[in-house]
Amino acid sequence: MSKLVISSPSSPDPTSNFKFASVDMFPIPDSIEFKSSASGTIIKVFIGLQLSGAIGMAVILFTAIISQKVKRLATWYMFCASWTISCLSYTLLFIVGQIHLPEPKKSICVTQAALMYSVPTLTASSTLTLLVHSWYNVHFGLSRPPLESNRRVITTMLLAPVLLWILLLIGFISLGIKNPSLVHNFGLYCTFMQLLPAKISSLFVIITTFSAIPVQVSLGLSLCRNIDRRNTSSTMSTQTVKMVIRVFTFSFLILIGFVEGLIHLVTPYRNTAVDMIMAFLPGSGVLIFGIQKDLFQSWFAWTRISCCLPRSKMEEVEVAHISTSMNPSQSESKNVEQS
Repeated sequence: MSKLVISSPSSPDPTSNFKFASVDMFPIPDSIEFKSSASGTIIKVFIGLQLSGAIGMAVILFTAIISQKVKRLATWYMFCASWTISCLSYTLLFIVGQIHLPEPKKSICVTQAALMYSVPTLTASSTLTLLVHSWYNVHFGLSRPPLESNRRVITTMLLAPVLLWILLLIGFISLGIKNPSLVHNFGLYCTFMQLLPAKISSLFVIITTFSAIPVQVSLGLSLCRNIDRRNTSSTMSTQTVKMVIRVFTFSFLILIGFVEGLIHLVTPYRNTAVDMIMAFLPGSGVLIFGIQKDLFQSWFAWTRISCCLPRSKMEEVEVAHISTSMNPSQSESKNVEQS
């Protein structure tokens, strides 16, 4: 069994350097060496980015759920929910008011550490399922029934990311409860000092994001074909193509997670630089998926503000592919809106 040796920090400040070494027969250490932690400014920026992402994604999600004007793919709802959960996980210490404490309450710290290492699998896998769902719509168009018509497939796509996340979350919580001394306030959030949780999480993220690459290539080729023949024999509506392009764009940003996973897999370090880069992802998702006409129309309608967003005839006569995906029993929906 490996022995964990902890060097005492020069000061009680949680932003001090911590170095951990493992003494065993393996050349790879099983503990994390913490680089200099975050300054007050970096913490504020990091929390601000995560909170804005959480609020933005939550607003978009609840708007799509409540408004009859907004129709989205089933996997899209899971995608937004997963990123909202991710942002809230990163800000848990801030939400409970213990982010500046050298030793936050153990139950809170263990919970956040478990979330930190489990939630990346949720966001990566939910993004992959949305990408696959979008690929299906573009590749087959109206030549096949919508994916929602196969309830077994769509249920699997929705539940698989959640079940994987819950499984890892329970495992990491158990680790933290049995070994509370392994949990440490990194400055931005609580994390485990052992490398094993980081490597397990990173491995899942790497596999998931790597699996998305061939789907991205195929989706890009299918998009090009549909755009080329859009005015003639395209089986895709203009708005559906626009929505898929948004998914396609965001999926490339997720490749940043692939790089982050590699960094955490091959190095025993955890620093704020990678975390700050990853903190921009939720906000990017809010901009990519939030700036859409049907969402603004819903917000303007709720606030009774006149909406100056004229609707083209093409949008009003949109093909009902995504609408029927939402409700397969209605093959001719009268309320087809922008996807």
